[in-house]
Amino acid sequence: MGNYYSDLTPDFKMREIRFNSIKAYSYDRTIKDELKKETVGKDSLMEIYECMLMIREFEEMILKLRTGAYECIKDYEYRGPTHLSIGQEATSAGACSILNISDYITSTHRGHGDSIAKGYFAIRQMDDDVLRERCPECKDMKGGELREAVMEDHVFRTIAELFGKESGYGKGRGGGMHIFDFRVGHLGANAIVGGGVPIATGAAMTCRIDIDKSKPPRMLCCFAGDGAYANGVVLESLNWACQDQFTNPKMTSIVKGLPIVYCVVNNHFGMTGRADGEVTGVDFLARRGAGFDLENMHAEVVNGMDAMAVRDALQRARKIIEAGKGPVLLELNTYRYYGHSLSDPRNEYRTKDEEEKWKQVDPVFVFRKRLLEEGIFSGKEIETIEKQVAERNAKAARRAVDSPDPDPEDVIKYMYTDSFSEKVPKPYQKLDPKGPEPKVKRGSDGQINYRDAIKEGIVEEMKRDARVVLYGEDVADYGGAFKLTKGLLEYFGRGRVFNAPISEACICGTGVGMAMTGYRPIVELMYMDFALMASDQISNQAAKWHYMTGGNVKVPMVIRCSVGGGKGYGGQHSQSLESIFCHIPGTYVAYPSNPYDAKGLIKTAIRDDNPVIFVEGQLLYGMKGVVPEEEYLIPFGEAKIVREGTDISLIVWGPAVQDAIKAAEKLAAEGLDVEIIDPRTLVPFDWTAVEESVKKTGKALVVSQCVDIGSYTGEIVSGIVERCFDYLDAPVLKLGAKNGIAPQAHTLEKAYLPSVEDMIAAARRLV
Repeated sequence: MGNYYSDLTPDFKMREIRFNSIKAYSYDRTIKDELKKETVGKDSLMEIYECMLMIREFEEMILKLRTGAYECIKDYEYRGPTHLSIGQEATSAGACSILNISDYITSTHRGHGDSIAKGYFAIRQMDDDVLRERCPECKDMKGGELREAVMEDHVFRTIAELFGKESGYGKGRGGGMHIFDFRVGHLGANAIVGGGVPIATGAAMTCRIDIDKSKPPRMLCCFAGDGAYANGVVLESLNWACQDQFTNPKMTSIVKGLPIVYCVVNNHFGMTGRADGEVTGVDFLARRGAGFDLENMHAEVVNGMDAMAVRDALQRARKIIEAGKGPVLLELNTYRYYGHSLSDPRNEYRTKDEEEKWKQVDPVFVFRKRLLEEGIFSGKEIETIEKQVAERNAKAARRAVDSPDPDPEDVIKYMYTDSFSEKVPKPYQKLDPKGPEPKVKRGSDGQINYRDAIKEGIVEEMKRDARVVLYGEDVADYGGAFKLTKGLLEYFGRGRVFNAPISEACICGTGVGMAMTGYRPIVELMYMDFALMASDQISNQAAKWHYMTGGNVKVPMVIRCSVGGGKGYGGQHSQSLESIFCHIPGTYVAYPSNPYDAKGLIKTAIRDDNPVIFVEGQLLYGMKGVVPEEEYLIPFGEAKIVREGTDISLIVWGPAVQDAIKAAEKLAAEGLDVEIIDPRTLVPFDWTAVEESVKKTGKALVVSQCVDIGSYTGEIVSGIVERCFDYLDAPVLKLGAKNGIAPQAHTLEKAYLPSVEDMIAAARRLV
């Protein structure tokens, strides 16, 4: 322990804890000063102005659409969201102007501006070959003509996604609130307030460990509004990013801090409530940084109405990050001129006088004025670019309206990917062991227990693929609450196996970010009950991004959850919640009932390119079985016939499988021949195996340890009735835990969970 941590000795000496100061509005240079210092060139200044104009033109188009005032598409009835960012253009353009194509951003439901800006500056950095690769239809163009065509295509695809068109960035599946472009490092806007912040944090973890020395170091710019910075998962993310283990050389060979800039886009309204003066107790949200590290996260308050001030702050943030001292927290003080959406008249919570004062510092108009007054550009040059932006947007809008809608037949296309990690890319085939390999000991009969079967599968996959990392609560030195991961830290090192804070939402959210950026995380939640703490990041993020991007991104991650029913742990540590995630399209759910399946399924889960909820029965951890040392995988969606029979089909999973075997043996003595089917994966589900069995037996019983009401057992019953109605000789029955809360008392818990006797009684009812 002393290798990693300083000893904890009692120290109650009287002292005073002081906090460092936080600077606000320190930028005071003119544009001429910047040109003189060569921190920016004339071309870059025009690009910043053009980018802000593009954002303003796009947003005002949405405004005009509501009244039919956007002339070129006045025949189009727009039905989508209207979360305008007019007034915030400097935050997007100023920040993205210093980003490389390989740098990442995440954004918010009010994120059109961020998306336009990231694409704009990336396109400006592309050479002709890359531009043609981005837009193959422009292969015969070159130079300025080619770049303009690609820029128009960027606007077109953004508008097309807003309009729900097949040509949009997400093929109309995500819409404007989930706009993205992974080709230029835009990992997506997020309609859940604060939902993208842990994803950004996870992506920054990838940037920290996945370093290509032949390329500039990557960083991530995370845009989120002031409302997000009262959100639990956002504060969890700040704490996560500041962990000592990311910089302590005694704990990891990767000593660089997390390369992320948290940009608080403070437009002063969450929806209608104000952060300052109403729903927080601080004057500046930059103070949040003081709660997470000794440097206040290098926090600073920046004039978010001035693109040059934002650009300057991001340039300094990059230097901090490249010195390995990230993360950085920047509060960009800006203003949105319109309500939360166009249905919000905004007159109930702010005054016209307030709006007018902010319009005096309008980022677009003030920047234009400075460019002219300081003699940087002539009026004609400015007017030329303004005309070009307006015409480009109009052409793109017309193209978007005329482009095809998605085919209704494809309504659930892209829900899952059918891809699989068949071959590991060469850079990730190298293993860098830090100590002795954790070997699972087999008995003379070749048996190991369920716990060790899962462990062996994880070790094999981590040896095979360096993109596989494992983290969660207490999984490192201690080896996890159930000792399943003991020895992995010593072998793979803290760069690939590490403890996480008790932040279940952030554990899952960072996993999403790592998975989106090429890694394959295994995250542990210890108990499945804790998945409810992380349900947004599982259900709204991990499950949905492949679909919302029209198949443009994969989220290959495994979420390990143990289920503790039958151990007297009570209502908050005993729930079998797999049914909840079976009802969330986009996730797979695996639940092995024996050691052989446990190893084969965990290996498949790690290689699958979909997010997998991997459920582990605590009552099964000590169960032994023969598990081959040789390589094998168990395909998802293939049930196992545990016992063949002719009279009743019993579909059962998890620890209840062992009880079902006992029940079948007792029923056999009564002359009833029970066939037991273990689905092994609930999603995808093997309907073929179930249909064949039920058509043979004519009777079906579905059993699990889930609470009976709302259980996935009911979905299976419904499916059997639909598929096998003409073959049924009796109603299909289901059996689960009582419709109550798991009790602690042994006598009560025994009555609460379905027993062997309950299964026998249900089977008798069928005959």
